[in-house]
Amino acid sequence: MNKNIVNALSNYELKYDKNHAYGFINDYEVNIVHNPMGLGPVFMFSTFLSQTRKNEFILRMNSKKISFVQVKAFDFGVSVMIGSLTIKGFGAKCAEVLPIVLEILESLEAPKKDICPQSGEPLIEGECKTIVLPGSKIKIRLSNDAVITFNSAVEKNNEDFKNAPNHYLRGFGGILLGALAGVVATYLFVLIGIISAFSPIISIFLGVFLYKKFGGKQNHVMIIMSFITTAVALLGFITLIYTAAATAAAMEAGLPQRGLQALILRIDTVPEFRGAFFADMIVDSLMILVAEGDAIYRLVKMIQRPKGL
Repeated sequence: MNKNIVNALSNYELKYDKNHAYGFINDYEVNIVHNPMGLGPVFMFSTFLSQTRKNEFILRMNSKKISFVQVKAFDFGVSVMIGSLTIKGFGAKCAEVLPIVLEILESLEAPKKDICPQSGEPLIEGECKTIVLPGSKIKIRLSNDAVITFNSAVEKNNEDFKNAPNHYLRGFGGILLGALAGVVATYLFVLIGIISAFSPIISIFLGVFLYKKFGGKQNHVMIIMSFITTAVALLGFITLIYTAAATAAAMEAGLPQRGLQALILRIDTVPEFRGAFFADMIVDSLMILVAEGDAIYRLVKMIQRPKGL
């Protein structure tokens, strides 16, 4: 954890593990997660609040209109990102924001560390446990009954998802529309003489958005469908551009070849054309792989099903 953050929180009972801290602030259980590339650390307060009160907390925090502060709700409480223009300025920003957060929690009568944040029951020694949320270092103290209830809900949710209809054909329609948007973007970039990785990014994320809107099931099929459709559409469009250019050249030279025959002839007989064609295909393929790789990484995280505690 950055030393400026540690110094700003030195008065609180916290234990640090790299960019994560766990402990208590004014008797509220807190996880603090810091992304060095972000604006500031995220404070996750574990407390039992209804969704209505979580929404009220968010509204009241947002009404303060404090710059670089983001507020959200999560399953076991609320989170507040306290950002600053520079990491050295975090101390002053934290001293401004943290009292406001605690004041609002107190006014909402948000229970502290002795109450289970999932069930609202008192936490009794021997009848509770500290769990770690899957895929993170986030620690939450829950009653044994709350763990059982949470796991049952996750199991039912996953079972419902497994039994839900796939609607792959509908989803493919969305993926295809996204690929066509990527083709249009590629054409526009070609007009101004550049090759851009934005085309596959536009294609895959718009396609996935429409895939979901059209009712497609969010699983590995979505990722495979998106990758293949985007790659085929964009590389096919580049091939089409060169095919049109080769056909035009053949017609101008009075040759009978058209379409793919003209493309093959041009590649075989004109070194400059051949070099440009393969250079563009290689560069565009690399651009697509880079963009697709990043997109697929994000999609894989997006479709991961929740796990039990």
